[in-house]
Amino acid sequence: MSAAPEPEGITVVGRGAAAAAVDRVTISLAVEVVRAEPGDAWTVASGTATRLLAVLADDGVDARSVRTSDLTLGPRVEFQGNRQQVVGYQAGQRLTVVRDGLRGIERLLTDVAGLGGEGVRIDGVSLTPGHPQDALTRARDAAFADADATARQLARLAGRTLGRVRWIDERPAHGGPRPMMAMRAAAAESMPVATGDAEVSIEITVCREFAD
Repeated sequence: MSAAPEPEGITVVGRGAAAAAVDRVTISLAVEVVRAEPGDAWTVASGTATRLLAVLADDGVDARSVRTSDLTLGPRVEFQGNRQQVVGYQAGQRLTVVRDGLRGIERLLTDVAGLGGEGVRIDGVSLTPGHPQDALTRARDAAFADADATARQLARLAGRTLGRVRWIDERPAHGGPRPMMAMRAAAAESMPVATGDAEVSIEITVCREFAD
């Protein structure tokens, strides 16, 4: 007994986008100190990290919003000819700061750069929507409407009538907020931060049957 033929239909891709307010900041910080002795490197790096945490607290960052993501201590090596040579010991720590709200972000970054101490580095600042659900809903509506319009046009061109939806597949489209460039701690004046809106994109694939 032969298998029943698959119902005829059409599969189209729809895309939609909506603006979402940028109101969440993720800051990647690093402390990196090199000394001749490992104990000295660790002591200086620990003191810098303590000072950096104090700077963040003074600027209103909640302690629960700061997370240590990495602790390191090891030899610093350089190649001299064909041989590796230990030139010191490197101690460090990486911190991730997540903050809702953009008020005071320029001052925070400037204070970190100017007051954080030896070895402080701002590795990156990402500005993203903290609550993108409403924008996702609007982008999804637009994506489905786009897919529906395309399917209806193609069916009309083919002289067919559309039937029920067989399946839908949704995926986030490429793009979105981009992180700012990394900055080394050497700023004397406030670093301006442009926010604006972020674009939330959705891509859906819709498969529909032909009704006739």
